[in-house]
Amino acid sequence: MPASRIAVLLLCAPLLVTQLSGCAVAVVGATIGGTAVALDSRDMSTQIDDSTLRVRLVSAFTESEAMRNQRVKYLPYNGDVLLYGQVDTQGRADEAERLARNVDGVNRVFNQIRITDVANFRTRADDTWITTRVKTLLLRDQDYDASGIKVVTEDGEVFLFGIVDKDTADRAIDIARNVRGVRKVVDVLTIRES
Repeated sequence: MPASRIAVLLLCAPLLVTQLSGCAVAVVGATIGGTAVALDSRDMSTQIDDSTLRVRLVSAFTESEAMRNQRVKYLPYNGDVLLYGQVDTQGRADEAERLARNVDGVNRVFNQIRITDVANFRTRADDTWITTRVKTLLLRDQDYDASGIKVVTEDGEVFLFGIVDKDTADRAIDIARNVRGVRKVVDVLTIRES
């Protein structure tokens, strides 16, 4: 099946879910959530802390007048926060970083926000496809356990975030770098001591 058809199917999946009954939606949600928890190599309390951190970040960014009409995304992981997306000025990128740093529980902030126009729908669809492809290749790799790596793609840039050993990090970067459509790989991985 061509990549463009698969991308369309992935984009239409949320629409199909809305047509399911309440029970079916709950089953699908529980399955996806359970899979995400099972694939995460961190303990449950750390995952809960990151979920709490995400709620705090949502609140901080929603309340900020400066962040309205900007496309700022955030990914908490082990108390660290990856900021990515697009804003119209350096001042707004700095403000986003300040907001994240002031959230209770944040250890470090990796500011990867770009000063440019907001990514259009086509670019975001391509990014979704790239993320899916990178995650699939990481999970299929028999030699390394990269299941705990978070993958985010924004405007052709792939961000790899997580805690892994050096060999797994190198392999993940190599896999991501060789996926068609990837312009750049940004390594935000923390190397676990052996």
